Amino acid sequence: MQVLLFSQRARSRHGRDSCHARSVPPVDPGLEQIAVTSTPFARTLGARVRELDRTRAVLELHAAEGLRNHLDGPHAAVLFGLAETAAAAVCLSAFEDLVAHGAVPLVKGAEISYLAVALGRVTATAQLACEEQGVRDSVAARGVAVFPVDVTITDEAGTVTTRCRADM
Repeated sequence: MQVLLFSQRARSRHGRDSCHARSVPPVDPGLEQIAVTSTPFARTLGARVRELDRTRAVLELHAAEGLRNHLDGPHAAVLFGLAETAAAAVCLSAFEDLVAHGAVPLVKGAEISYLAVALGRVTATAQLACEEQGVRDSVAARGVAVFPVDVTITDEAGTVTTRCRADM
């Protein structure tokens, strides 16, 4: 999955970037709520934030009946939605300051693999697959950045059921 991070001044340009290190302040605690309620789909999904910091987001989901498949587990589309929501949460966290100044995180693409049947409660762990500074440098220089976020979804037993790479 690719996510674009656009500045206000450059929403019409696209690009790819490498990433480099940078330390930034801790996450605003209110960001956890925003991460799972900022869009109608995220609210419908009903995921809960278990952990959120500048490089990682952990979301948990027990799919409502209308979001389950014929095996009574979360539908594949729901697993993708959970992966995208977790990727967006880590982006909001890592680049909260840029978002506050008008940057808009958007998913550019994704690759997802369903490895095992997911049943019951599932947990998505999203991690930046790059370091922040390259993203920040690109946004400053070009108004846009593209960067990877890796997401792993596990079931209650800890079995990896789904892997996704989101390009933000």
